[in-house]
Amino acid sequence: MAKHLLSKSTYIRSLQCQKSLYLHKKRPFLRDKMLASQLAKFRRGTAVGVLARDLFPGGIDMTPGSPSQYQKRRVETLEALQNPDVDVIYEGVFQHNEVLIMLDILVREDQKWRAIEVKSSLKLSETFMQDAFLQYYVLKGNQLELSDFELMYIDKDYLLGSQLELDKLFIGQSVMLEAEAHLEQTNSQIEAAKETLLLKNSPDIKIGVQCNYPYPCDFRGHCWKKVPTNSLLYIDAIPPNKRFELYHSGIENVSQLPKEQITTEILAQDKALQAQTYHLNPEKFAFLEANISTSKRSFIKVLYKQPAIPEHENTKPYTPQFLAITALVTDGKKQEFHSWDCSEYPDQWQAGFEFLADLWSKTKVLISFKDAQLRPLLEEFMPHLDSSKLFDFWELLKSADFYFPVINTEIDLEALCAFIIEKHRPLKHEAWLIKDLTASPDENRENVLSKLKSYVSSLNVLVNFFETKN
Repeated sequence: MAKHLLSKSTYIRSLQCQKSLYLHKKRPFLRDKMLASQLAKFRRGTAVGVLARDLFPGGIDMTPGSPSQYQKRRVETLEALQNPDVDVIYEGVFQHNEVLIMLDILVREDQKWRAIEVKSSLKLSETFMQDAFLQYYVLKGNQLELSDFELMYIDKDYLLGSQLELDKLFIGQSVMLEAEAHLEQTNSQIEAAKETLLLKNSPDIKIGVQCNYPYPCDFRGHCWKKVPTNSLLYIDAIPPNKRFELYHSGIENVSQLPKEQITTEILAQDKALQAQTYHLNPEKFAFLEANISTSKRSFIKVLYKQPAIPEHENTKPYTPQFLAITALVTDGKKQEFHSWDCSEYPDQWQAGFEFLADLWSKTKVLISFKDAQLRPLLEEFMPHLDSSKLFDFWELLKSADFYFPVINTEIDLEALCAFIIEKHRPLKHEAWLIKDLTASPDENRENVLSKLKSYVSSLNVLVNFFETKN
């Protein structure tokens, strides 16, 4: 039985960039290291899909144990469809026109089948729609009689009561009519992808917004290797589309731009880029700095899990939950670490808030870095705490027109400290710390808390650096 050329993931990759598809299949050794945050998203999606099966119990699972079982499971799926005793199939394997898919759930409805693909998100994106169109195309090619094709996703407004109600947690949306209307377009896109894979060399596709949208491409490092480190592509004061338009027209740096197009912000960022340093508006920073200037303050780092399925009463999907909290409390030259993690208490939800309440009483100002979850959590569940004491240092920097030429990486505390601070010790990405703590809390607890101490210490050094230099 012929092996497939495309899967759902490679098809979606081809829609973003045909060159990325070619490199993925033909030159995988050129791939960048995957971002830790992206890996975490993949793990979350699988768990939600499995939970949704409980809405349709009693099915048979066709999940292949390895790629070598794809074709075997494909045959078994087709046999199960003909078995009148089988009413539900999980991860049914289908192939058509050299495209292989695994569908989350198939439910028999009289003489037809309802196809259901489960998404762990709170809304349906264009990528999810294209994913569904492909699956419908393959099912149609297998002459499967469908009563409907449905995308199932999570209701953002679902509030957990005394027990989980899956029929209220998930929203189902039919996309069968749209998928049918897109059959010809889907076929054309498949054929284009297959032609790409027949090429002897990668297609000549220029870098562009597709390098980052809808997903960060894992071949960006390869495709951008000839871009100079002082290129205007790294000037974020210029809109992305405009940057690429200029770059491909032969304008590689700001000095080549017409003077009327060079704003004060562009000029300031370019000056920092050429010197490979940072830019900060000192007047704005001084004004903002006054909010955090006190001898008694804390530097705080919180690790969260954000379960798609709410775990505590009166919480919604993706409500952040505390896994570990570490703070460096300073008072003049005196420094003291305070740490908490979920393995110490049976009720981690309440205990985490209690730890924060105690921390609030010990300090005048709390400083975090790129933590968008903490303030909304406090305002919703602990409104008596003064959330005005909490400052996100990254937001302060941005408000002071901060810029630094980050290249091929995420903007996080590690990237910023590595760029700014001499002899900076690398910080382990928080996605890995979360994985360690959730997978084996007893085994990894001390190591995770040690890493968090390094995190808040680095934040302290970073804040002190900017206060001293500006």
